[in-house]
Amino acid sequence: MNGPVDRAREALAAGLPPAEAYAALAVGADFRDTALVVRDALGIPRADAERRLRGAEELWGDFTPGDGEPLGELLDLIGVFDVHVTLDESGERVRRLLERSMGALGGIASGAAFSISRQPATGRLPEAYTVLVGLPVRERGDPARYRAELIAAGELLAAWLPPGDQEAAGRVREARERCARRDASGSRPTAR
Repeated sequence: MNGPVDRAREALAAGLPPAEAYAALAVGADFRDTALVVRDALGIPRADAERRLRGAEELWGDFTPGDGEPLGELLDLIGVFDVHVTLDESGERVRRLLERSMGALGGIASGAAFSISRQPATGRLPEAYTVLVGLPVRERGDPARYRAELIAAGELLAAWLPPGDQEAAGRVREARERCARRDASGSRPTAR
């Protein structure tokens, strides 16, 4: 007989995203315990999962049996199911350049900052890069530093990508071209 963690592993191995695995397992179960089960199946250390869930504890009372699907989506949205990765040296250099480019923006909306900060932690450097290329530099930002950091990050990122990942390579190439065009023209949209 399979326990909840085994059922969660099976669901994830079958291709179910963590939020959907959570929804399937939450039927008739404790919401918090189910989040910990999915966390176990993903291999997220318990202390890390407990820390992430602390911010969500006030949510449990707002959901009733049958609400596993929206709760799973919300838990996923706030990063409860994020599996953090250790980047290699090149990936770490890209991550640092992306962080410095974010700093040169002169401010960023909190939702965008949260989303972008999750991407490198989970190994999604191409996604973070493409989002950052499209963000406006605020008046108090440093457009030249922003572009320089992104151009350097794009060059390293292109070399860092696995050779067979044509989709990511295409997105990064397109973002690099947009960044280079903005650098060549010396213009960059700014926000207040």
